[in-house]
Amino acid sequence: MIKIVTVCGAGVGSSMMMRLFSQQILDEEGIDAEVEASDISSVSPNAYDILITTSDFADTLRDSSAHVIRIDNMMDKAYLKEQLLKTIAEL
Repeated sequence: MIKIVTVCGAGVGSSMMMRLFSQQILDEEGIDAEVEASDISSVSPNAYDILITTSDFADTLRDSSAHVIRIDNMMDKAYLKEQLLKTIAEL
């Protein structure tokens, strides 16, 4: 199972929205994955295969072993889907 985390500043706003959108995409594609939301200060980035976050936090997480997806327009589900499927294919 693929482990994914969405990360934002507080773990309740944009990360929850990205978690919801990511889970919808994965369900539509029939991909078995676990998606969690977290705040930047408590995330354990190496515990996940994929990190989804904004550019603001991506640099902080760049040293993790996980693949990092940068998304700055939270409402662009097409871009999220493209990046998510591309990254999963690289795993």
